[in-house]
Amino acid sequence: MRKLILAAAAAVAFAASPAFADGTAEDICYGLFEVNEAERNYPEALRHCREAASQGKARAQYLLGYMLENGKGTAADPAGAFEWYRKAADQGYPSAEYAVGISYLEGAAVRHDSIEAVKWLKRAAEHGQPDAWFSLSTIFAYGSGARQDLADTVKLARVSADMGVPAAQRLLGLAYLNGRTVKRDTAEAVRWLRKAAEQGYADAQTDLGLLYYSGEVVKADYAEAAKWLRKAAEQGDTGAQTLTGNLYIAGNGVKQDFAEAAKWLRLAAVQDSPDAEYTLGRIYLNGVGVEENRDEGLKLIRESAEHGSREAKALLRELPEDSTSLQEK
Repeated sequence: MRKLILAAAAAVAFAASPAFADGTAEDICYGLFEVNEAERNYPEALRHCREAASQGKARAQYLLGYMLENGKGTAADPAGAFEWYRKAADQGYPSAEYAVGISYLEGAAVRHDSIEAVKWLKRAAEHGQPDAWFSLSTIFAYGSGARQDLADTVKLARVSADMGVPAAQRLLGLAYLNGRTVKRDTAEAVRWLRKAAEQGYADAQTDLGLLYYSGEVVKADYAEAAKWLRKAAEQGDTGAQTLTGNLYIAGNGVKQDFAEAAKWLRLAAVQDSPDAEYTLGRIYLNGVGVEENRDEGLKLIRESAEHGSREAKALLRELPEDSTSLQEK
């Protein structure tokens, strides 16, 4: 989950420009973030941002943390980055609050602490940092975090959800789905997930598709599952791509089409999805929807096994020994 979002928050970057040459260190630090990546001059930005950060400028502290964490213009220093993130977060800078929350959630620069993670992510969300809602949703989905803090987060999420923030709507849907901090209500869960999905929020589209695919919470509806999973798959969601492929193989909710199945599974397989690699490998072995290619099929199944697929490991054990002796390419 991490640096791509922080990079977007750090946004636009670095090249010394005459427009900022006579400004303060703070002005120059800010200005060096306003050019495209190809023109970035990280060492120059680092110098000015460090000076401005030492003067207590919150945004400069955040930008300095970003450069230290990612080794931009200097050797990577996650611990030093966290210190600057925390200084900016203590001043209420939303992107820094988000970075501090993620640091506690991942336990890299600091010891993992789900309570602290929720606290800082909640602050970031309250201050309008949209990515914080995604991380809070992940905490809900995987069941970590202090119950009381999560309950408070649900109250905050409801305000943002009513304002149309899709990540907050998804969080609220997950809260009703798992029933940890509010009374479990599957109808409310589906209602909020649908609101987020209808705004094009891929994670909610996948959640909603999974509910209709599994039939464990709502009545199974493969057509509805295919509709939402396809939307998420088109946005690059690996799990949705895999499930979309499976639906085309079985002809559930869509017309059976092995070539279409192979297309979606291939997109997920290149992202190292073990389930997609395994299923696509079987398709190549059997020549269904694609030209039969035993070498390609075994290669994919081997990759699936390396990525943890039990089915792939079992299949490789069943195959003749010479079938798995593929040359490295």
